[in-house]
Amino acid sequence: MKASIRRGAGWAARVALTVVVTYFLFRSLRLSWSEIAASDAAAWRPRPVTLAASLLALLAVFAYLVGLWSRMVRKLDGPALTFIDAVRIFFLANLGRYVPGKVWQLAGLTYLAGKKGVSLPVASTSAVLGQLFSLAAAACVAAAGLAVGASAGYPQELSAWALALLALVGAVTMIPAALRLVLRVAFKVARGGEEAPEIDNWFGARWLGLYLPAWLGYGIAFGLLWASFPALPPVFWPAAIGGFAAAYFLGYAAIFAPAGVGVREGAVAVLLAPWTGAAGAAVLAVIARLWMTAAELLPLVLAAGARWVRRPSVDSETRYV
Repeated sequence: MKASIRRGAGWAARVALTVVVTYFLFRSLRLSWSEIAASDAAAWRPRPVTLAASLLALLAVFAYLVGLWSRMVRKLDGPALTFIDAVRIFFLANLGRYVPGKVWQLAGLTYLAGKKGVSLPVASTSAVLGQLFSLAAAACVAAAGLAVGASAGYPQELSAWALALLALVGAVTMIPAALRLVLRVAFKVARGGEEAPEIDNWFGARWLGLYLPAWLGYGIAFGLLWASFPALPPVFWPAAIGGFAAAYFLGYAAIFAPAGVGVREGAVAVLLAPWTGAAGAAVLAVIARLWMTAAELLPLVLAAGARWVRRPSVDSETRYV
């Protein structure tokens, strides 16, 4: 009984903290609901071609990230996964982001990869390193966008914060000794009885470089989403690319918020407000959450359809042998 009370209290505290942080982020916009309600709904009807282009760009980024993760598995001496299997594992585990704590996504990736023959140490390490380099790349893109935006609309103090973030990311991901320590700890925690693989001195720089295009792609997809709404001013690309990456990074850092819900939207709204206005930024932030969630579910639907199409063909071949 006491354990269930503690769990309930923990969930309540996380929800309360998420609500408080989200409230203060949106409050900083000095925005009232009446301003949002006053928006012309017709102006928020998206341009279909531009909206479709944003979704296609987002799906292309997803495919690239799946490819990077499966490549990481192979580099750690794991088996080669089919693309459909990798998609199913990657996006099913991705649903774990909506459980508070941030560890469930990594745990899910480790478990599901293990069901396909990936050893526990390789599965856990590929999950940890993939997330590490993805967040590091997001931080780099965010820092660059904030630094450029500081000369056009952001407070000048953001430039200093951006440079500090860039230095921290470089220290964590590009120093070989630090990455070797991460690998040793990951393999030890997994208790797989295997030694961590050796990495060369350029491992960190190489993988960080591979993840950077993904975050540029995310920003371009988000910029196309922005451009699809006639209610908004023209896209300011440094804010679209850097602001989206920064908001994602902050949402992940808010470990109390499932999938960064609320925190990410608040950060997007604050970072875009200088170019879109407070009301436009708030509406776009909420639309962006729905847009990305729908795009994250689509690969699972497509992978399930591909398996369904493939299975009857295999069964029919077996039936007539």
